[in-house]
Amino acid sequence: MLHADMVFCLMVDCGSNSTRDKGLHFSRVPSMVTNQGEEAEKLSKERRSLWISAISRDDLSEQILANDRVCGRHFVSGKAAKSWDRFNTDWVPTLNLGHEKRVKRKNLEQASQRGQRANEKERKRKEQLDRERALAEEIAAKKLKLNEAGEQVSSICFTNEVEQSVDSSTQTEEFDCLVNTAPLPLQLFGKEEFRCDDKKVQFYTRLPSFDILNIVFHRIVPFVNRKSQLLTPFEEFIMTIMKLKLNMPLKILLTDSMFVSTVSRTFQAWMIVMDCRLQPFIKWPEREALWHTMPQCFQQPFGKKVTVIIDCFEIFIDRPSNLLARAQTFSSYKHHNTVKVLIGITPQGTISFVSKAWGGRTSDKFLTENCGIIDKLLHGDLVLADRGFTIHELLMFKHAQLAIPAFTRGKDQLDPVEVEETRNIANVRIHVERIIGLLRRKYTILSGILQGLPINLLISSSTGSQEGAIPMIDRILNVCSALVNLCPGIVPFD
Repeated sequence: MLHADMVFCLMVDCGSNSTRDKGLHFSRVPSMVTNQGEEAEKLSKERRSLWISAISRDDLSEQILANDRVCGRHFVSGKAAKSWDRFNTDWVPTLNLGHEKRVKRKNLEQASQRGQRANEKERKRKEQLDRERALAEEIAAKKLKLNEAGEQVSSICFTNEVEQSVDSSTQTEEFDCLVNTAPLPLQLFGKEEFRCDDKKVQFYTRLPSFDILNIVFHRIVPFVNRKSQLLTPFEEFIMTIMKLKLNMPLKILLTDSMFVSTVSRTFQAWMIVMDCRLQPFIKWPEREALWHTMPQCFQQPFGKKVTVIIDCFEIFIDRPSNLLARAQTFSSYKHHNTVKVLIGITPQGTISFVSKAWGGRTSDKFLTENCGIIDKLLHGDLVLADRGFTIHELLMFKHAQLAIPAFTRGKDQLDPVEVEETRNIANVRIHVERIIGLLRRKYTILSGILQGLPINLLISSSTGSQEGAIPMIDRILNVCSALVNLCPGIVPFD
């Protein structure tokens, strides 16, 4: 049974009590003095606050502060100084506060957590490598088996489960389905296999129909300098879109008697031409065309003034070995090395502007100022954006307007007018998020689901030619955006 007069020390990890440690002096936590004038009240309030800060316990309550004490081990002289002796060392407890032990335990816990995260990341990386190695071995075995048997595969039979998974499956499931269903991917992708099967076109290219696929192909093929004599032009075209859609390793796209370097050169040759020939599909519309086709969801809150909705998205990349490049591409928001892209869409839901890829460290405001989109605005245009785009001054020089959600900083709450304006902006600005999500779902090379973008896609050629001066990531962004514009829109016009 505890002695009735026994008190304990308040300090962290201090086990002193008045019964066992009779030689120690125990001091009360200073209380507020309210009847000795304003100066005494202010001094007592300051001292009590410093004592509570020195005690630094999460479970402090008024009852604990009233019942327990602070022992002499926490004062230089062995006891607390008088309340009026402000400049005395013992006016506040300063010794053996227990903070060092707490910090040490916290650091040990954080180190343990970092070690666990590193082990988990290494485990996932090894599992990914094992899956890729097993996948490559499985494809090679299937190819060898078909060659030995002399079988000629002329078509791919999709089961009901595969047809049902086209709309609902994830990109990873599509990738597994593609590999398991087509052991010889490119040799089976001739034009005749796609001609009467729009579902196959949607599955492998994400374009809505064979007619649109054929139009795109004939717009590109006359200008392509072919790198391979083992595949037809149409098979090379499908191989390029499959790389964009599924971001498959190039070794999976190999056929017999082909090398990875051949596939890589073929992909680059087609991407250069596709970038040039599909560029007109990313068009900044005329103002009259915007007015005549403005959706109702924009007309009600903003009339016909909205010209573009802008936002930025980031793409994961491999970690650069160059320290400067590593610093320029590290995103504090994603906690990963990324490239940042600004995208602009019309109220009708088409992509009207795609910037070049910038380092993930770049701010939204700096990217908007230097990517060239400001030069396209006209007098009276209205731009919708998120809170991070504080570009009012930039638009003032073009006599354009900016609509962003209201800030709550410095306010207890928004007034009703700001609430309604923010709601109207959010209701229509969500369409740019939907377009970004659609772009990344259709062409997963921009999403990093299977792997981050390799560094060689971000490097400009050192040859100095105009074709080599554009990094491949910029061409990929343009081509994927143009292909998305060929698909049905997602913004309702009614």
